[in-house]
Amino acid sequence: MNKIFIGKPIHWLMIIIATAIIFACGFNKMHVSNFNLFISIIFISVGILIFLILKTSKQKN
Repeated sequence: MNKIFIGKPIHWLMIIIATAIIFACGFNKMHVSNFNLFISIIFISVGILIFLILKTSKQKN
């Protein structure tokens, strides 16, 4: 499985959680009924995901 899923398992877990949150919002039709909240949730989820991935990755100098 390490050849298929390159990267840290925590990164994959964070991506799965963010995807589940966004999918749940779409499944509840928030993109139709409450578009501003839907877009806010997407931006916040992606921002947190990028921040956590950068914080848990090794930085090259």
